[in-house]
Amino acid sequence: MNILYFDTTQDWIQVLVVKESENTDLEILSEQTETTPKESSYKLVDYIRLGLEKAKIKKPDLIIVANGPGSFTGIRITVTTAKDLSQLWKIPVFGVDSLEAYLVGTKGNKIDKETSLLCLDGKQGKYYVKYKSENEFSDSFDMTPDTIESKIKTLEWTPNNWYYTGNLPKFYPLKALKIEATNLNLSSILKHSLKKYFKTEPNITDYLSLLPNYIRGTYVDHK
Repeated sequence: MNILYFDTTQDWIQVLVVKESENTDLEILSEQTETTPKESSYKLVDYIRLGLEKAKIKKPDLIIVANGPGSFTGIRITVTTAKDLSQLWKIPVFGVDSLEAYLVGTKGNKIDKETSLLCLDGKQGKYYVKYKSENEFSDSFDMTPDTIESKIKTLEWTPNNWYYTGNLPKFYPLKALKIEATNLNLSSILKHSLKKYFKTEPNITDYLSLLPNYIRGTYVDHK
């Protein structure tokens, strides 16, 4: 099975084409990563075309995308493009939470053994946040710095690993790692996403079922 993955929910474009075979590791057919603030709208489709050409395939069998949270415009570009291609090619499409993808894709992260906290700069003085315990991921939240700091001070969240985008949060240690396009392992993200995809019912992997994960404005309860 040939799989196309892409993400423009942050200040970057990432496009990966891989071949997945039973009982074998993913074979990377093409991979493109570039930091492109505000350029995704006219570069993404061309990157996908180039990726497929390099992989020497006309169309994939499955599309997987990061569908947010993140940049409102970036999420819209990713999800709309994925839905359009899924409908055009008549293939399934699957969305994965961006924060979860970055936590499992950060190079060197011992995600299965340690706790982790990711605060993605959500602008407007808030963060998109996900906490990983030893056993599971939290939901993705839209939180103020004071709320996050309170969870840390009361030991509700006790991260071994600290990740962020944008500027270093004031409540973070200096050892925290800034997530950028160049320190994400797309193969790890795709392996994790495929495990979730294969557990999903086929009737909710069509283009009508792919929804953007904006969070902001939904007032998710994170208490």
